[in-house]
Amino acid sequence: MSISDQLQSIWVEKYRPTKLADMVLSDTLRTFVEECRRKQEIPNLLLVGNAGTGKTTLAKVIVNEILDAQYLYINASEKNGIDEVRTSILTFAQTKSLDGKLKVIFLDEFDNFTDAGQRALRNVMEEYAGNTRFILTGNYLHRIIQPIQSRCQVFTDFTPPIKEYAKRIVYILQQENVKVAADQVDRIKEVIRYYYPDLRRIINY
Repeated sequence: MSISDQLQSIWVEKYRPTKLADMVLSDTLRTFVEECRRKQEIPNLLLVGNAGTGKTTLAKVIVNEILDAQYLYINASEKNGIDEVRTSILTFAQTKSLDGKLKVIFLDEFDNFTDAGQRALRNVMEEYAGNTRFILTGNYLHRIIQPIQSRCQVFTDFTPPIKEYAKRIVYILQQENVKVAADQVDRIKEVIRYYYPDLRRIINY
């Protein structure tokens, strides 16, 4: 079995949304993203919240479906210093996209970025605001310096009603043709309540 096939057999990967319509989001966040679609524009975004609530998935949906933008992805838990800002980030931000659209730099797990790297990044965000936007994700807001926060629209609410999580779990079970006995329904509800709002962990369980 190929790696691709193996990933597809893992439900959390198989059912990772690629479209906004498939995402479990709060009404406020969904309305905001729909407005970004209408305008074909986003501010710099800082998406902060619990693990497994869809921050990375939402960022990918925004760049791929909502904007269809040229983007640079960086896992900031691995590449997280001033050298990264001076090389790949600055190089990408300096040029305009071929189609004239916004370019996006997506820094995942940005709360692992060093303070020096964050200070350098804030200048890049200002200097290239005409053609480049930043999407930053993280679990801990306090690890991100105030000058970065002030340059972004910050979202910290990634917790839609628990019933939306239940709907997603029912959908997955139906797609997989899993038969749920009557005496298992309460157990599934317990799992959802226990791990909420970590949808990834609920699906894995």
